[in-house]
Amino acid sequence: STGAVRSVHMAKKGSPGAQLTAWVTMLLFALATAAPARPTRVSCVGDSITISACASNSSMPYPQQLGRMLGDGYQVTNLGNSGKNMLKKGLCGGGGNCCGRPDGKCTPPQSSTPCPPCGGDCAYWDQSTYREAMASAPDVVTIMLGTNDAKGCNWDYTPDGVQGRGDLFKADYLDMVRNFKALPSDPKVFVVTPPPLYPPHPFNMSAHAINSEFAEIHRQIAAESGADGLVDVWALLWSLGDVNRTLGPVLGGLPLTCDGCHPKDAGLTLMARALANAILLDR
Repeated sequence: STGAVRSVHMAKKGSPGAQLTAWVTMLLFALATAAPARPTRVSCVGDSITISACASNSSMPYPQQLGRMLGDGYQVTNLGNSGKNMLKKGLCGGGGNCCGRPDGKCTPPQSSTPCPPCGGDCAYWDQSTYREAMASAPDVVTIMLGTNDAKGCNWDYTPDGVQGRGDLFKADYLDMVRNFKALPSDPKVFVVTPPPLYPPHPFNMSAHAINSEFAEIHRQIAAESGADGLVDVWALLWSLGDVNRTLGPVLGGLPLTCDGCHPKDAGLTLMARALANAILLDR
């Protein structure tokens, strides 16, 4: 009969079948109404190379490219700040090519305009971008600072007259990594070497500091700070060769940089890919 057929398909109240049906119904409801998973937050700390530099448009800085490479499960914030230093007492300025170098050694052509004096507070520590990074509850932090620290007025001038402030730079960098590691969000922190400096070695930056000293200093920082890895952008771009070519090697039919310091789109893509690989491998 119809009643008999119905009784086959309907579990009795309180029976194991009814309990299973109720449990499955509740599970499906919970899954349907659950809030979507929070994206992994990535904060990219840096200077002009990070914020935009020689990117062709607002979608091409390496943090923006990194966000697309990582996908929808990640939220990448560009916290670059042009002209800023890792040194807690880093100065602004530095002028054009060869401007203000104490030893007079530089790569021509020398700037024809008077050398503007360095001054002002250009420490990343004192900027709103640092405060924003610390307040962002990041899951991942990438730090790429040092290019502006290599300017003559920051790197060359020491009380004893000896070139190089690697000790101060390293100490301040260690502090920043440890500050991020101490955040309640317990982020992964990656130390990132800045790109190489190519002729004409602009903005009174020390090619010796960037191309010779930084590699070892950054390795020490990554090892001693408790950082979760070193992303060696410098070695990646240096391996392209033509290190003495004005504006650097040709990549995609164009010079790697627009001025010897700031990579163009193709170089920024390589940088973003290196960061994406480090972040995804560390999951």
